[in-house]
Order: sequence, then C-alpha cells, then structure tokens
Amino acid sequence: MRDLARLPRVSESALEVNQRKFSQPAETLSTRQPHEGDEQSDWVFTGIPRTRRDLVLDVAAGTGVGARALAPDVRQVIALDATEAMLTLGAREARAAGIENILFMRGDAAALPFLDDSFRTVLCRFALHHFPDPRVALSEMRRVLAPRGWLGLADLVVSEDAAVAERQNAIGRLADPAYAGALSASALQDTLVRLGFEVAGAETRATRQAVDAWLASTPAADAAEIRARLEADLEGGEPTGLAPQRGPDGAVSVTRVLTSLLVLNPDA
Repeated sequence: MRDLARLPRVSESALEVNQRKFSQPAETLSTRQPHEGDEQSDWVFTGIPRTRRDLVLDVAAGTGVGARALAPDVRQVIALDATEAMLTLGAREARAAGIENILFMRGDAAALPFLDDSFRTVLCRFALHHFPDPRVALSEMRRVLAPRGWLGLADLVVSEDAAVAERQNAIGRLADPAYAGALSASALQDTLVRLGFEVAGAETRATRQAVDAWLASTPAADAAEIRARLEADLEGGEPTGLAPQRGPDGAVSVTRVLTSLLVLNPDA
C-alpha cells in the first residue's frame, strides 16, 4: 500500500485555516478524541450498498475513519484530505489494522482531482461545516459520483430558526477558527436536492457535550465570551441554539445536533 500520494500544492486561500488547525504532529493528532458523532453516523456505513468491485472516495477524510470502515467490503478506497499530517497518521493506523486497500491522497474538496463518474460511493463525514461554501464541495462530489452511486454524508446542523442559527454559527466560529458555518437539517437536504441528489434516508440525533471539554482548545478570551453567552441563555436571554444545561455539580453542557444522510446520485 502506498502511504501517501503527493499532489501539487493546493490553494492556500481556501484551506489555510483548516490546515493550520489540523497540521499538528501525528503524535498529537493520535491523542485526539474520536469525533463526537462517530457512533451516531455509523448507520451510514451499514446502509450504503456496496460490492467488492466498488471504488470509494472519502472526502476530507482526516485520518480515514470512514475509509477504514468501508475498506474491507470494497475494491479500494481513496482517502483524500488537504492536511498531510492527518493522512500520515491515517496511513499508519491503516497499516496497524492490516488494511491494504486505502490510498491516502492530498487534495482539495473544492476541486477534486478525479474524472467525472469515477466512484460508486463517496463519503464526507463532519467536514461540511469547515467549508466556506459547502455547495462547491457537494457539487464536486456529485460530479465524480457515478449515476446510481451513493453519497454517505454526516455533519453538524444548526437550528431551523435563522436568527438562532446565526448566533449558533457565531459561537461555533469563536470556538473553532476552522469552523465556517453549519446548515440546518432542512437547508442541507434542500441544498442536496437543488444540486440534483435524491435523499434516500436521513437521521438526526442530539448529543450532549461538557463545555469544558468542548472549549479545551479554544483561546481563553473566546472561551470566556462563549461561556458568557451560554450563561445569558441559561438566565432566559437570547437562545444560543445549544440548549445549555447546568448539572448538579455546576458544570454546564451543551447540545450538538448531528445529521447523517444516505443520498443517491440519480441517473443523468
């Protein structure tokens, strides 16, 4: 297995913030907790029809969690990400698991380096909210997906109330400079339909997260601002969209809402 297929350097203008966040040493990345939505999105993996002949693309793959989930059942998976450190760690983890049919490749989700109709299946997990315009990446995913092929998609979603969603996304950007903005569940499905996809299945779940854990890597001033907004919400002020709750020990937790979708690329 080739560990890393090197491509020409992609445009820094669209990717520099994400690369700065995720270009930590592999040893540091390996200590990161799995994404809070990993278990909630597992049904996408089990629901995607697949055969041993299929070629799969994992877009914004990170360390290739999704790629490793599908690899045993398909011919080959290409795990594409903009950040070399994530790919290097993913290649190491695939080797350790004895998985030999994943190709780790550096590239830009907004300009996928593949021909039209190249893949039977495309995955994209918890990455859309990092893209300045998710429609660009989704259009690219449809372009490289064969007719009657499947897109497995999972991401954070925000409130259906536009004003609350705006405040929720503002907090997301304070918490994480790589966060561009999430869509509501209905807006995401509407975007997919407008791009020509058919949503075959969808599941939305809420998961609670301790604020201390969520803001562990957030700069102190930004974390203080977020805590102030959450306290105001707790006291009946403007809703943050995060449904903060205070536990018996005084610790505050928030709700993050996740959606997973199984999406068909119909006949051209």
